[in-house]
Amino acid sequence: MDPLEIMLDLEKAKPLYQAIFSADSHEVTGYQVLGYMETDNGMKSLRNFFRDDNVPEDFKVEMDRHLHKQALDEFIKEDVQTYIYLIVHQDYLTSTGENDFIQEMLSYEEKGLNLSQLVIEIVEQDRIDEINALANSIKYLKTFGVKVAINVALKGSNNLDRISMLEPDIIKINLASLQTQSFMDNYQNVIYSLSLLARKVGAELLFDGIDSNYQFHYAWRKNGRYYQGEFFSGAKNHFVENTLWKEKFRKDIGQFISIERSHLTSRYQLTSSLNNQFRDLLIQSKKNKTLDERIEMMAKELQTICFRMYVTDGEGFQKTANVELTEGQWQIDEAVKGKNWSWRPYFIENVIRMNEEKNGILSDLYSDIETGEMIRTFSYPMEQDLFLFMDISQMYIDDNPYLLW
Repeated sequence: MDPLEIMLDLEKAKPLYQAIFSADSHEVTGYQVLGYMETDNGMKSLRNFFRDDNVPEDFKVEMDRHLHKQALDEFIKEDVQTYIYLIVHQDYLTSTGENDFIQEMLSYEEKGLNLSQLVIEIVEQDRIDEINALANSIKYLKTFGVKVAINVALKGSNNLDRISMLEPDIIKINLASLQTQSFMDNYQNVIYSLSLLARKVGAELLFDGIDSNYQFHYAWRKNGRYYQGEFFSGAKNHFVENTLWKEKFRKDIGQFISIERSHLTSRYQLTSSLNNQFRDLLIQSKKNKTLDERIEMMAKELQTICFRMYVTDGEGFQKTANVELTEGQWQIDEAVKGKNWSWRPYFIENVIRMNEEKNGILSDLYSDIETGEMIRTFSYPMEQDLFLFMDISQMYIDDNPYLLW
């Protein structure tokens, strides 16, 4: 649709409402206002209108105002007791006059809108020229009880510093492009970083674009508090019953909990089994003269699970060569002796844990620096301030799905 034609037929632009569900109540917690256009072929989304850089900014701001007026009037009339999410073009907040947007929202407060029910959603962009003005506008909005959500598209590089500067109440992650396990793996580290950022700034995670049970499960496992997508409810021209999905929600999350318990139990059992094996192997290997000989013997004993093994001291200095399985043959890499790994995430914490608990630790799933494969590492306390590290092969992980979670 041509932007000018859309603006000339502005009265045909209508808001539709997509329900947002909460993990804690299993009920509708809010509604996303989405812009649609009435056409001869039915309702058409205005998503491309807002995303098109060639559409004049004042067109987008005018469309924002038009859609917000209809949505807020209906929200007040129906006395809906949830949040209402308004996607607001950045220029509406920063370039349309002194506190223009706030003044407009205050006029709705006079009509009966509780501003603490209002969530302003800003689509995160690469533009940084107005970041200070945007941050100031957001801080001002919050003084009125308004919440702010930053919508992060999982493509390109996400500027975590910029998102942090805006101090959102909600970080919204769209999973629409993540249809397969491979896509999920590619963005796993990005989502993990966003999850850490959310904790740091005191924000909640909202996962959007959920079109399948698989994506729902993924979002739940990534600590999402809020969920949105066609899997739950499409965009409608009316508000729905708050308990619409409650029973189905409870049932699905019950299944997720059961799966999670099963996977955790299996990982604990693997950890226990490896602890027992290493206790025995360390005793058996003492007849060997050197540390390198000892870990080579142990690596060969654990060939079905291990592809790399080495030993460091408590400060992270590597005391042995790497014993590595390459194309079915064990190789010795002396070049890594003496290198220090204390900079790696959780290294010092895990050394302390092993010292205190006298047991080994199974790491989270992560991408190996050298191979790029998704692996886990089992670390075990030896003796005399020595710690053994065994990298578990991707083949073993693939054969044991509970290690992929």
